[in-house]
Amino acid sequence: MGFREWAIQNQVSIRKMFPTLSFTEIIAPNMSASGKFFEDDPQHEDLEKAAHRLKDLEHLHPDALFANGYLEQRSFYNTKAYERQTPEGIEYRNIHLGTDFWVPAQTPIYTPYDGRVVISHDNNFHKDYGPTLILEHRVGQNRFYTLYGHLSRASLELSRVNKIILQGDRIGFIGDASENGNWLPHLHFQLITELLNETENYNGVAFPSEIELWKERCPDPNLIFQEFLPSAENNSE
Repeated sequence: MGFREWAIQNQVSIRKMFPTLSFTEIIAPNMSASGKFFEDDPQHEDLEKAAHRLKDLEHLHPDALFANGYLEQRSFYNTKAYERQTPEGIEYRNIHLGTDFWVPAQTPIYTPYDGRVVISHDNNFHKDYGPTLILEHRVGQNRFYTLYGHLSRASLELSRVNKIILQGDRIGFIGDASENGNWLPHLHFQLITELLNETENYNGVAFPSEIELWKERCPDPNLIFQEFLPSAENNSE
């Protein structure tokens, strides 16, 4: 049985990852390059302004979980660190390959499936993941991986490489801007089918010209969740 077939038959609730949170709906704020969420700060450097914008949304939707970003093109990454020169001009690696869950710092994270920690590393660079965990999960003779980015450094102590994790085990906590790569607190969650021999990090964004390849390597997280993660494409918020 392939991963996609297995995932559809073994879907879990998002509440398994966030059992301490209460929500009745899931809303996708539009943080794409064409959206207006970050107003005149498209690279998400003014965290205070972004926090106010998110807080305004929370007041409008007090019972919502905010989640967004799969295959969203984001201007966060239109910087020197994410660019390359092509015959057609500059191309930015700015297509987001995971789902972001915008939840408070120190929110505990629990694993949706049994697994083993294969990466536990602090990618301590500006606008990188910060503390990062990747778990390996077995599906018969095959395997897939789940990535958890922007955690607290204490998460790396809790979940060291080769630790065996059972479904529902706590694996870490959401980090704040001082340790999560300089972002508003959130979890970057990503499915991976090919780890590509990585031992510390893994691409969370792709070049637009390579998106079909990366869609295979990093499938839509909707595959594994019982709840539907909406797209922000037509959301003006």
